[in-house]
Amino acid sequence: MAQTIRIVDPSESSRLTEIGQLTALAYLADGLVDQAHPYIPQLKDAHARAEDALLLMMADGEKGEGPVVGTITVVPPGSSFVELAQGDEFELRMLAVSPIERGRGIGQTLTRAAMDLAVEKGASRIVLSTMESMHVAHRLYERMGFTRREDLDWTVIDNADGSVSKVSEAEGGIRLIGYSWEP
Repeated sequence: MAQTIRIVDPSESSRLTEIGQLTALAYLADGLVDQAHPYIPQLKDAHARAEDALLLMMADGEKGEGPVVGTITVVPPGSSFVELAQGDEFELRMLAVSPIERGRGIGQTLTRAAMDLAVEKGASRIVLSTMESMHVAHRLYERMGFTRREDLDWTVIDNADGSVSKVSEAEGGIRLIGYSWEP
């Protein structure tokens, strides 16, 4: 089946709602969060990502008229979505693939499109972090040429507003591991 990948404009309300729902569903399906988790509103808020980052979607159909099957956020320097990136580095966040569409290479295709877009926009390096438990994601990023970077590892605790605060490993929390890629 043909698919289309494109940047989603902040004015595309129905698509943004669909993307937000898909992102939350993917994280819920993987057991990364539950319905009460403070990160759910951020996952659902695709509009904010489209406003302050580059939000990519993959939709079925030659013109992208079908349902959204995956999404990824390309975070440019200066965006409020930056967590790790420094200087002119770009960051990839919130890769999500519909649970019923997995196994079609959507995650890899979206990640490659995001990498290409970041390079086109001037990225000298692309960084990302992923939960220590996300082994499928680790394999994907390593297959795509990302380098494991222990210096980018960090431990976070969830805040009530859906944001996270960096804490020491001794304080507990969720361990995120870092990767980078250079064009």
